[in-house]
Amino acid sequence: MSTASTWGEIYPLKGDWEFSWGNLYSPNTGYVESGQYFPVPGIWRDYSPEFTWQGHGSYRLKIHKTPEQKNLAIFVPRIPGVYSVYLGKRMIFANGINGTSRIDTEFLAHPNAQIYLLDSLDTELIVNVSNYRGNFLKGGIRNPFLIGDIDALKFKVVRETIWETLLVAIIFSVGLYHLIFFASYRKDLVPLFFSLFCFLVAFYSFVTSGLQYILTPELTLDLRIRMEYFCEACLVPSVYMILRTMYPKQFGAKWMAILMSTMFIFIFSVFVLGEEELIYLYSFFMHVPPFYTLFLLAALGYAWWQKEDRARTVFLSGMILAVSMANDVIWGLYEVYFLIPYSFPAALVGFIAFNSYIISLRFTKDLEKAETFAELQSKYNEQLRLNAEEKAKFATLVDQSMDKGFHSLIDQLESKESSDKSLSKLKNELNQTLSGVRDILDLMHHQGGKEELVEDVMRKFVLKNPLFAHSEIQKVSQFLRIDECLQVQRIFSDAVKIGARRSGESKIFWGKEGDSILLRIQTTGVVETKEEPSSLIEADLKVRTEKLGARFFLLSEPGKFEFELRLHS
Repeated sequence: MSTASTWGEIYPLKGDWEFSWGNLYSPNTGYVESGQYFPVPGIWRDYSPEFTWQGHGSYRLKIHKTPEQKNLAIFVPRIPGVYSVYLGKRMIFANGINGTSRIDTEFLAHPNAQIYLLDSLDTELIVNVSNYRGNFLKGGIRNPFLIGDIDALKFKVVRETIWETLLVAIIFSVGLYHLIFFASYRKDLVPLFFSLFCFLVAFYSFVTSGLQYILTPELTLDLRIRMEYFCEACLVPSVYMILRTMYPKQFGAKWMAILMSTMFIFIFSVFVLGEEELIYLYSFFMHVPPFYTLFLLAALGYAWWQKEDRARTVFLSGMILAVSMANDVIWGLYEVYFLIPYSFPAALVGFIAFNSYIISLRFTKDLEKAETFAELQSKYNEQLRLNAEEKAKFATLVDQSMDKGFHSLIDQLESKESSDKSLSKLKNELNQTLSGVRDILDLMHHQGGKEELVEDVMRKFVLKNPLFAHSEIQKVSQFLRIDECLQVQRIFSDAVKIGARRSGESKIFWGKEGDSILLRIQTTGVVETKEEPSSLIEADLKVRTEKLGARFFLLSEPGKFEFELRLHS
């Protein structure tokens, strides 16, 4: 470093470091020289077949600077496993206790400070690594140490922290927006699944960023791996649920649902497998997402071919996401990038932006349809109102003309000799006909539903008559036709008139009893009025019961009245 310009510059310490396999440095015993040099960054399983996946070792690099380079500092990266870093004989960084086996290796916490000033002209940078804890498949120094101007290093750390915070906050905000969007407009499930996808990506961005070490320094290595694995295992199913909702014809096939449901095997393993078994399965899982992605892209391409709405845009954004995912998968398996590092988070942001725009278009289109439907509904309601007015007008004219005509005939019949039975029969038939016509006219005037004809009439009667306070009125009019509801209303009115007003406790029951619909009216006490009920009312009651195809029971005594009508539902 004595020949390098370090003012405002940062250099990665890439190159061959001395590596001592199976030995750990301590200030008391010193560094065990091996004479072997291997590339850093690097994974020791790639150095030599004699280096096992789980193990321990120490790296050493000698650094020389000039007295003028007073601001020269070291940046310590995050390394898989438990590690400690020494400058000379002074430990500057350690996330736990390095051991020579799984038993004596212990993780404690990740220090927040990562930048340390070089205060000596000649310094040995020594790194102990024990990967018995955490991801033992990545034993070694995977990320480069940095050396350079201390202010430049601090600015780099602050800039990355701000970028990671903004990334997580923006993705989480997009998810929250679409969740609120779904809560206020629940006709489309796409915003719900998309919001869950955004929350998943935001959590995944947090887990794979440096923020987690700042906010949760004591979180165990095992739990960090489980959280990262869980997010990656959930990404494909969450994308599938979005696409299935958007394009049910292409993604609604049963075989695809079964295929995607197999991903839950990996999700379930996060909670049941031990640390070592989970890491082995995780390494296998890295090969799986591209396989599932091919099926999703094939179905999405088919939707594009069938000219589904915005399928082309979704397909292109999906291709970008798939390529970037393959870039990170290859890095995870073989430590090789064919695109820029960490392209997957950037592609996720692009995917979210594209699809957020598409969901907005879906909402706009639905809103336009809703406005058109509202206009048609308004015109339809106006037409219904005009029709109702016309119907009421003609019903009134018919009512007036029929009422005059029938009453004129009845008056003429009453003026004839009353002993003539044929005239009496004709008079009864005319009364029944008049009653039937009035029923039709009443139905033409009626603007409500069945409940207004039956249950509401009974409830109003109970409110006006406190003696019927313990009545039970169920909603059963939906089992009848509307003309039958009118007949029940008339029968109820007739029965109440026949029962007259009494001074004792009374009760009405209207509801289901077995397979029948039952109307029961019970009154007790002395009759308050001594007027005898008209024989026409009883005749009308009988005729209406016959129209319903029902049967009734009537008991009227001085101290008790009981009426029962039973209809087959």
